[in-house]
Amino acid sequence: MDERSQEEIISEKTGLDSLLAKLYQPGPLIVFFTLAFISLVSLGYFVLTEDTPPPAIVAEAPAASAAPPAPEPRVYEEASSDMEDKVKQADLAIIETLRAMSLNMNELDLLDVEIRQLDGKGYHYQVLRLPPVTEQNQFHKTLQARLAERVPEAALKASSANELGVTIEGHPTHRLLLETIKLTLPRPEPKGPKLAIVIDDIGESMKVLKGLVNLNFPVTLAVWPNATYTRPSVELISQKRRDLIIHFPMEPKGYPRYNPGDDALFVSMSAEEIKRQITESVSKIPEAIGVNNHMGSKFTGNTPGMKVALAEFKRHGLFFLDSLTASTSVARPSAKQAGIPFYERDIFIDNVKDVNAIIHQLKKAESVTLKQGNAIAIGHPYKETLAALKQWNNGRNQSIELIPLSQMTAK
Repeated sequence: MDERSQEEIISEKTGLDSLLAKLYQPGPLIVFFTLAFISLVSLGYFVLTEDTPPPAIVAEAPAASAAPPAPEPRVYEEASSDMEDKVKQADLAIIETLRAMSLNMNELDLLDVEIRQLDGKGYHYQVLRLPPVTEQNQFHKTLQARLAERVPEAALKASSANELGVTIEGHPTHRLLLETIKLTLPRPEPKGPKLAIVIDDIGESMKVLKGLVNLNFPVTLAVWPNATYTRPSVELISQKRRDLIIHFPMEPKGYPRYNPGDDALFVSMSAEEIKRQITESVSKIPEAIGVNNHMGSKFTGNTPGMKVALAEFKRHGLFFLDSLTASTSVARPSAKQAGIPFYERDIFIDNVKDVNAIIHQLKKAESVTLKQGNAIAIGHPYKETLAALKQWNNGRNQSIELIPLSQMTAK
């Protein structure tokens, strides 16, 4: 290497060393580090304050073993119609009524169902047999209230003594068959002579009725179906567990001078009219276990009418007591033909409304009872009759047992 090249190298080295020497002076170093610090702080501020962009969404390819999408749930029933929805609400009202009255739900029986059409949509018409009901009137009120809550368009109507019908907007939806429990209790067959006392014409005097049901011996009460206090009388008799029968008006020989009322049975009636009138009257006292005639000296002597009437009473599960207002009555042979339990009055006790006269008649009833082994006496809800019964019972023949009519053997 020549001298000139060597000098240049030395010169260059000397220049770099000179620059470094200058840079390593305290003043320039301070400036350099200050600028570097400021740059770092600025970079950090920019990084921390800048909005971070969301990560890119990368669609993943479906795995080969991925499960297929879940199938939609199956529909097992088509959408119901408006009427069907209301029918279901009526079903619930019936069930709620059964529960409210503590009836056995297991005895609710669906006898028949029919799909009916309304505006091109179907709804179910049902025939149901209900569990035995002890208080039909209370059942009717409770069901009516439940229906009003759930289906204001529904109406409840008694079709007969043991049948109710439900309609919604005028369309029949339910037929309810009531299996009624009679309110008389099973009693052992008494021994010795037996006397049953029946009091007719119940339904106009609650004061006398209260005295009768509180006697310390049983009396059978016959209630008019259309009296002023028919339902209060029935409820009181049922509460006291006395035998309850219907005092059914029938045409007398002296009609129209002696008027039994528009709800009576008349010999001019057709068979259908007789059945319809009986169904209507029985529906007002569904708790009854039997029937006896009010007046009826003409109707009870009419064989065609009595055959229809007694067969209809039997259909409603009732027995018949002939008040025997006329010797021409054909009730006994008609009852035998109809196969209905039959009783017959032996003596009236209060044709004269005098306490002593009534007591005398009651003593006659005792004599008949001792001779025949049993007897039926009929009286009326007079205050004199009530007083006579109380007085007579204190001194009567105690060998005679006073019994409800339902406990006496039918003829």
